[in-house]
Amino acid sequence: MLAERSAAGALRPGYGRSVRSPAALLALGVVMALIVTGGCMPSGEEERSSDDDEASMLAPLDMSEESIRTVEGTTLLHIDDLPGDIQVDEQNAFGAATRFREAKASPDDTWVAVVTSGAAHSAGWLVRADSGEAFPAAFQYGGSVTIGPWSGDGHHVVFAQEGPAGNRTLTVVDRESLGDSVEANAIPVRVDQHGDLDPEDQHYEALGWEEGSLRFRLGDEPWVFDPATGAVEAE
Repeated sequence: MLAERSAAGALRPGYGRSVRSPAALLALGVVMALIVTGGCMPSGEEERSSDDDEASMLAPLDMSEESIRTVEGTTLLHIDDLPGDIQVDEQNAFGAATRFREAKASPDDTWVAVVTSGAAHSAGWLVRADSGEAFPAAFQYGGSVTIGPWSGDGHHVVFAQEGPAGNRTLTVVDRESLGDSVEANAIPVRVDQHGDLDPEDQHYEALGWEEGSLRFRLGDEPWVFDPATGAVEAE
């Protein structure tokens, strides 16, 4: 006889068979699965992949007027590391790098977009995170520069320039194609009728990146800019 009934009618163990509770069977199954796969019981702390261990963590950046540091406190850039003047084109350079105003790391943490200012002007730069090499990216005479969104792959970044006449324009910079001046590096974002608009109507707003193109708004109308071709189309 493998099992016999108690007086209450419940099945109780006999000689050739044992009965375990569902919880016990589940625990046994987990242990056996771990043994078969060569695993071990969880320790309560999730393991991180090697990619996580090796990835640099720049954001959030810690910035003062004189330096930009990583979240761990490592100095990425000091204001004295930048040229005192930003090269706007082949003939013209202006002083616009006496203090930091803004900094934003690329999604892959390999580049940093930086804004500096001088006595009257503002400048944007692209800086290699590993070497500190800086490239002129944007400039506004008598106004301000701010950093817009990075593209998801980290290859493009937007700078916004606000001029003294009340206009606000956008430029896109491709980190894979950098030269020695703002003119060489900045791709202007302009609609066809840009030159016919009054300065106060030249108010561009970056909305974000989608499938490699920049979505932006001019007034109440949405547009799309393709940095590969420079084409601008209404949505």
